[in-house]
Amino acid sequence: MPDPATFEVWFVHLSGTNLGLSRDLETLIASGEVSVEGVREIHDRHLSPQRTAQRLITVGESLREEAHRVGTLIGAAHESADTYAFGLDGMSRRLGVFDGHQTLQSIVSELIKSTDNIKRTNTRLQAQLKKSEAQVRSLQHSLEFVQAESITDPVTAVGNRKLFDQALGRLIEASHESGTALSLAIADVDHFKDFNDRFGHQIGDDVLRLVGTVIKQHVRGDDLICRYGGDEFAILLPRATLQDALAIGEALRRAVSEKGLLRRSTQQTLGRVSVSVGVAEHARGDAPAALVRAADACLLAAKRKGRNCVVG
Repeated sequence: MPDPATFEVWFVHLSGTNLGLSRDLETLIASGEVSVEGVREIHDRHLSPQRTAQRLITVGESLREEAHRVGTLIGAAHESADTYAFGLDGMSRRLGVFDGHQTLQSIVSELIKSTDNIKRTNTRLQAQLKKSEAQVRSLQHSLEFVQAESITDPVTAVGNRKLFDQALGRLIEASHESGTALSLAIADVDHFKDFNDRFGHQIGDDVLRLVGTVIKQHVRGDDLICRYGGDEFAILLPRATLQDALAIGEALRRAVSEKGLLRRSTQQTLGRVSVSVGVAEHARGDAPAALVRAADACLLAAKRKGRNCVVG
């Protein structure tokens, strides 16, 4: 009997409403290693907002508590100021019926005492507000971290599929507005299943990290790299024509093929890794999915051509 998460994954896959989930599920099926854990991982990646949501709730509650604390401090400051003002008003009335040196001395003494009290109160409030400011700043950093974590692939430290989906439409719109080109390259690690089967998933993760690092080293500053699913990386290339994208794809393909794999624990050489790359340029008026399909078709052609090559 499938659990709710498994049922949801298969239902969404069959409904065709989440292409990223379907691709990851198909990759898992193709690997021949379908498991409850694997399906749940896909569920968490594409459907479950619980991890990020729980952390956002925690940060939100802390911010709410800090806001309440600051509100209390401000209330105390107002109360202290009101008390001081009331005291000044009383002293002013007494001066109105001034009856000698004794009264003046008494009023001055009370004024000094009230001033000292409000200075101590303000000093305490300033210290507490400074502490609250530091706490709010820390919570803001935590919130930014959670937001960044929600769009980052934990294995390769590049963007995840969620970031790709968010950015694709935005970059296409920017391309239309500026009249500049936009291209997409999809790189697939050749024979990735073999690495997993021969050396285990830890080595497989090392391969993905290696490829992700090499790609980062061979793209431009504002290009967006995402782990598209399984062993595929998608690189969105603003202001890049098809020829530009082909050159970038070839540069990163060559760089990956020159990297050797080494098992650090035993210094065992594990061979070399290569990638196949499909490249396409966005055609004005086409839907975002059309660009992905075009790059995907070119990637398939690269694999059929013998792998370790670039097709656009």
